[in-house]
Amino acid sequence: MQAKGIRISDSKGNILAPTLPDVLEAISDGNFFYWSLLYLYASGDLGEDKSMLVFEKEIYDSEKGFFITWDELNSLAKKFYQIIDITIIGCRDKSLLRCYDNDQEMYETCDIVIEMIDSSYWEVFSKDEALINKLAAKFKEIKFLEPDFQK
Repeated sequence: MQAKGIRISDSKGNILAPTLPDVLEAISDGNFFYWSLLYLYASGDLGEDKSMLVFEKEIYDSEKGFFITWDELNSLAKKFYQIIDITIIGCRDKSLLRCYDNDQEMYETCDIVIEMIDSSYWEVFSKDEALINKLAAKFKEIKFLEPDFQK
């Protein structure tokens, strides 16, 4: 099945309104996927044990990203004050969790890709068209995308 995408850019004033928890809330079967954070540039409070800079470096230095469970991802999402850039992938096949050299390959291979781009908009790609439609119904300022951005 080919991936479909959506760009979400709802705003309040000059600030992007949807948060990561808002996006994750649309995924009803998150426990059926393996998750990995491939990139993160954000501010937040991870607790006394870990600084955001150390966590970002840990993600950046990993070969396959930072593996995280669905419950951990939802918990982490609530700890961010601001996300500037993030890339999260979800795959039913754990062997597909890795850093991709080509975004189009990542969008077409992974079951779900969630990205925040420069604090400006969210992009979500999924093989599950129902998820894309659910996001389209939930948010107002949207644009449908194809994985190759040419269509």
